[in-house]
Amino acid sequence: MSLGRAGARRLVALAERQFGVVNRSDLATTEVSWKWLRGRLATGEWKRVHRGVFRLGCNQPTLDEREVAALLAAGEGAVLSHTSAARRLGLDVSRDESMHITIHASRKAKVRGAKVWRSRNISRDIGNRGLLRLTNLPRTLIDLAAILDDGELRAAFDSALRQDTANAAWISRVLNRHGPGRRGVGRLRALVDEYRRGDEVPDSALESLGLELAKATGREPQLHLNVLDEAHHVAEVDLAWPELKLCVQFDGWKTHRTREAFVRDRRQDRALVRLGWTIVRYPWDDVVHDFDSAVDDLVRSVQSRLCSSPLAEGGEAPGPKRRGQLAARWRR
Repeated sequence: MSLGRAGARRLVALAERQFGVVNRSDLATTEVSWKWLRGRLATGEWKRVHRGVFRLGCNQPTLDEREVAALLAAGEGAVLSHTSAARRLGLDVSRDESMHITIHASRKAKVRGAKVWRSRNISRDIGNRGLLRLTNLPRTLIDLAAILDDGELRAAFDSALRQDTANAAWISRVLNRHGPGRRGVGRLRALVDEYRRGDEVPDSALESLGLELAKATGREPQLHLNVLDEAHHVAEVDLAWPELKLCVQFDGWKTHRTREAFVRDRRQDRALVRLGWTIVRYPWDDVVHDFDSAVDDLVRSVQSRLCSSPLAEGGEAPGPKRRGQLAARWRR
């Protein structure tokens, strides 16, 4: 076998390991001459993708091939970032085929078809997905915060926590290291703080709310009531007035964020409705931030059930002024 043919086979084998893509330095590594490759470019067996970057085959390049080619074209230390890294990490982002690459701030590069970012501190935030180098999950979310709107950023953040709830602490640590000044960091930090507040509904806060609702309605709710259908457990509800068959569920972020939790909650709601219960649901974070409205809504719900339930007697609810006084006292 001639030296040229052996080198060509080595180059093809290398290309197959790199999604069909090689660069100029790979020619020297595999001992293939530029003259040989130039002949194959003329026949269409190989295609030039970027300056000094070549792809085996004449079919339309896949996203994998395009991203590897872009990294090779961007040069040493280049990594996939932003939505390109997010897709590789399995985060919920747009599935378009835009490419984002980050290089060290000391370098410059232009890559056709890719947005190239520069960063002074990229080296600490690198991971791998197979052969591809990319920003790690916290750094990817920090980068996404600079380019996504609120809804898109929340979707990406939620998907990171569905993978592993420990990611919240990891994101927080990296946020603390990067500090203020980066575009969008405040929005990402707010999502982390919201997640931590919504871990679960604190019993102490629930007890305080129950006490104020008892004062406001004249009827004391039961906390953490287990609703049974004969001997079968149906649901545990946060607050309940059993004589009115009225219950309140507060949805904390951690335990109610998944599709499974959504399906489970609705199944329980249907079972409660079949037993004649009325269910009122609140995100716990909304109660914390707008307690007055929550108290007012709940008092109205109790009043409505009092009017419609022939089994309930007594317990006249106070007017709006009295409810406002009670809400102010609870906040103090």
